Amino acid sequence: MQYKKRIRLGILGAGTVGQSLIKIIEKEQNRILRNHGISIEISKVGDRSFEKKEILKKYNCTKNLNEVIEDKEIDIIVELIGGIEPARELIIKAIENHKSIVTANKALLANHGKTIFELIKQKQQNNIPITIGFEASVGGALPIIKNLRRMWSFGNIHSLVGILNGTCNFIISKMEEGLEYQEALKLAQEKGFAEADPTFDVSGKDAGQKLAIISSLASGCWIEEKDIIIEGIEKIQKIDHEIAQKWGMVIRLIAISRFYHDQLLLRVHPALISKNHLLADVRNEYNALFVEEEYSGSTFIVGKGAGGFPTASAVLADIVSIASGSKNLWFQEFGSTKLIQDADYRFYLRFQTIDKPGVLAAISRVLADFNISIASMHQEEGEEPVNVVIFTHECKESAISRALEVINQKKEIILAPTIVLRVFH
Repeated sequence: MQYKKRIRLGILGAGTVGQSLIKIIEKEQNRILRNHGISIEISKVGDRSFEKKEILKKYNCTKNLNEVIEDKEIDIIVELIGGIEPARELIIKAIENHKSIVTANKALLANHGKTIFELIKQKQQNNIPITIGFEASVGGALPIIKNLRRMWSFGNIHSLVGILNGTCNFIISKMEEGLEYQEALKLAQEKGFAEADPTFDVSGKDAGQKLAIISSLASGCWIEEKDIIIEGIEKIQKIDHEIAQKWGMVIRLIAISRFYHDQLLLRVHPALISKNHLLADVRNEYNALFVEEEYSGSTFIVGKGAGGFPTASAVLADIVSIASGSKNLWFQEFGSTKLIQDADYRFYLRFQTIDKPGVLAAISRVLADFNISIASMHQEEGEEPVNVVIFTHECKESAISRALEVINQKKEIILAPTIVLRVFH
């Protein structure tokens, strides 16, 4: 294919993903030119420590990120600095300067996506040909956004269920193999799958931000991180995995978005799922998304969801798409919906108790007081604290919460806070 178009990039942030992007462009720019007729030029890089990075020595670099935004020669701003500020301010300024955006910033889109999308929509309505690409914000190299865009264009998405955080999935997988939580976390850090401070991942916050983005796109309603009920994996112990396996289940950190007429269920939490479910086979640092849509039926995407090169490849795919003329339209009239605050689930409850007669009866009485029906009950053998496991029939989240407030106050029989997991169905 003959040369058609030169695209000048301004890159904000040259960390792991930024440097990986530069390496891919350097290696594959001839292939991109041959296959798409697009010449990609890295015009300027904004990075506050660029002197320390060998790969940046041959590029025009600056510590002043506004210089990149204000450069009139630049066509696309690639935002890879992460976080909300100054990323939000810089992206808005770039849009005002009539530049398209490519970003991997899930935190920004999950909290300020509405402002950014509406501003781009205004520009497009005024015939200013800019857009935004954000495939890398959810699932790295997995084509989650692309697949949702295809379905959104004509279909009716009923549910999204996925594993959206590779750090948590790696830790959970290693706990299934016999490690305790802290041992699995340490291994994840040693392998580079978890940060020195892993709170953002293990709390479920990372998965929640990703779920907010894809739920907004799938539902046509603005969803923000604060709309999602989020629970992490920090309290799960090796014994919970052992018990799950005895019952033919595994534990996964599940992100759920389900549509019930005019209501939307949004949850990120650890859950027990059947060993026969597709998500049960997603292990280690892999991510996955299970989508149910009216015409496509059920689709399943799985792959590595993070890392420098996988994320950078998604960023580059967006750059090529925009350079090829795609408007990446998502800008229908977003509406509002009712969020389900109190859902029905079956629950797994693990009580750590003294080993005396009457304990099971005392727990059962409280559950009965809150109309919680017991489906099965099992006591693990061993020394105190004794692990008493109860599976409930379906009941409200609020009922479980109120019942456990009462039970956990019974210090004479309950030796540690109760472990609560939902049973996914």
